[in-house]
Amino acid sequence: MTSDIVISDMPADSKLAQIGAKWAFDDWKETDPNDDIQWYLNVYSESAVDPLSLPISLAAIAGNDELVGVACVVSDDALPDAQEPGPWVAAVFVNLKYRGRAVGKQLVTEAVRRARELGHSDVYLYTRNVAHWYETFGWERVRETHLHQKPITIMVNRA
Repeated sequence: MTSDIVISDMPADSKLAQIGAKWAFDDWKETDPNDDIQWYLNVYSESAVDPLSLPISLAAIAGNDELVGVACVVSDDALPDAQEPGPWVAAVFVNLKYRGRAVGKQLVTEAVRRARELGHSDVYLYTRNVAHWYETFGWERVRETHLHQKPITIMVNRA
């Protein structure tokens, strides 16, 4: 793990939130064409209201106060025809220059830990093309499907 990276709550209404929302939107807009940057900002703001409920918004911050990654946990990730009850790890993104340093794993692991603190034993997510990466730290494939004609894999992390 990278010792100079700290995982914390996303500071809502901040420059970091603006950067994180743009990253997540740009990364997921092909799969989620109905989302916009404001959706991510709303999730970040909602998470700041009550840290003991969903949603949860996380920021990975380098020692120089640089945002290097983001992740959220939401009760419903608006996946059409989803049979999985949630909650969902969503909008995971790590800045390209920090990939390969376990930042994504730290973000996702903390997201799951926080969801479990709220009483959720199973946590879900969907991914476009890195299901194998999630499997390396305990996630299991549930099913393959499509979202806006893009292939995705639904995954679960069980307690």
